[in-house]
Amino acid sequence: MFSVANVADSGPGSLRQAVTDANAAGGSNTITFAIPGTGPHVIALASVLPTITGTLTVDGYSQPGSAPNTHAPEQGGLDAQLMIELVGNGNYGFAIQGGSTALTVQGIAMHGFGDAIVGNNGGPDASHLTLYGNYIGTQVDGSALPPVGNNGSAVRCGFSSAQIGGTLPWQRNLLSGNGGAGVFTNGPVVIEGNLIGTDAGGTLAIPNGSANNWGGIIVGSRTGVRIGGADAAARNVISGNRPLGIGLWAGFGPGGPVGAFEIKGNYIGSDWSGQQPLPNGFEQPNAAQSGGGIQVQGGDGSALPIGGFGDGEANLIAFNAGAGIIAGTNSALEAFDSRANRVHHNRGVGRANLDIGAPGPTPNDAGDADTGSNGVQNAPEIISASQSGNQLTVTYRVDSTTANAAYPLRIDFHADIAGGAGAWLTQDSYPAASAQQDRTITLLVPAGVSAIPFVATATDAGGRTSELSPAFDVIFEDGFE
Repeated sequence: MFSVANVADSGPGSLRQAVTDANAAGGSNTITFAIPGTGPHVIALASVLPTITGTLTVDGYSQPGSAPNTHAPEQGGLDAQLMIELVGNGNYGFAIQGGSTALTVQGIAMHGFGDAIVGNNGGPDASHLTLYGNYIGTQVDGSALPPVGNNGSAVRCGFSSAQIGGTLPWQRNLLSGNGGAGVFTNGPVVIEGNLIGTDAGGTLAIPNGSANNWGGIIVGSRTGVRIGGADAAARNVISGNRPLGIGLWAGFGPGGPVGAFEIKGNYIGSDWSGQQPLPNGFEQPNAAQSGGGIQVQGGDGSALPIGGFGDGEANLIAFNAGAGIIAGTNSALEAFDSRANRVHHNRGVGRANLDIGAPGPTPNDAGDADTGSNGVQNAPEIISASQSGNQLTVTYRVDSTTANAAYPLRIDFHADIAGGAGAWLTQDSYPAASAQQDRTITLLVPAGVSAIPFVATATDAGGRTSELSPAFDVIFEDGFE
């Protein structure tokens, strides 16, 4: 164990000396802090720290006066009291040399760097990164540092695996105010419980991505990626970023089973409560550049699952300055499967919530012959609907030939919110035998959920989801809407 006893840039008792000594010792080591006096203590680095060559834990919580966050995601923002503040010189902060190295950083505020945490510094991927309870890109109290806290990203790729945040309150990070991304990764990563793009309170925007038009989280590989989770404690708030909340960019191959890629249970575009707008994207959106919640850009045509049907798995994707979910540049290789997500009040071109094909709502075409992102799957056409008690009888059709869509289609019904998808109601399977024909079904509406009016999507057997159908009002058994 090595201790930091002062705020000097170098010499005995400095952080730089502790990193140097840990590297020389080899094996697994921990750096603790015992700086005298009242904190927070600012360590200003005149040059880059030595590259980490072993397994190292840097424990800012060890500094007297530090107090980890006690709030779970459903209780609000972060109330941590950090006592160690690292200020960089415009270069990277902690960098790891590849191979068997691993780094854990906890309880530290970091700003003034290029990229704050860097893996793969001139070699193979480092083995593992763990980040718990840090404020990266903000001041030590979680407030903004204009124009940006770090010029690059809070975390930049190059790890064989990474754990960023966790389901315990003390593990939650604040990753905001970075000119690049909050997290930029090309490898396996678990990101859970964090605030990304907000202040420590989770109510004000401190954008990531403002320097290079990236955003909150940029992911270039689907293998082993999990953002959020079904447990409310795993929820990330990914809001206030410019221009994107999450960018799923080029490099997505099949990457193993569907379970190897998950985006579940997050709030994307709202404050911590899910009730107030805190949009990702530009405040004055336009067709060319508005950003939005999640963008799929590049891939191999296999649909990326976003959300899920289990308890807590749906994402809230709302209030964004662009569309809620966007499938890139109209390429057939760009595809997503939107599963039970609540996607509403997004302000993309034409108020699009799910946006495939050209920017803005894409009208259905005869037989679904058009091609592009998500196959430009036609949305369901609702012909009639009536409700008696908790039974909803719907007649609908999907104008997609069996040659132009992979059957059977999954039809998801949502309560409408301002032309968007609110609470998920239920789903139906539209078989090939019914292709382009009217189909009447009776569905059970979950207790406590209003189906007045409702919207629907169609998802083909390959997982490619349509845009939302127009909202349809229900006729009740008394003949009134």
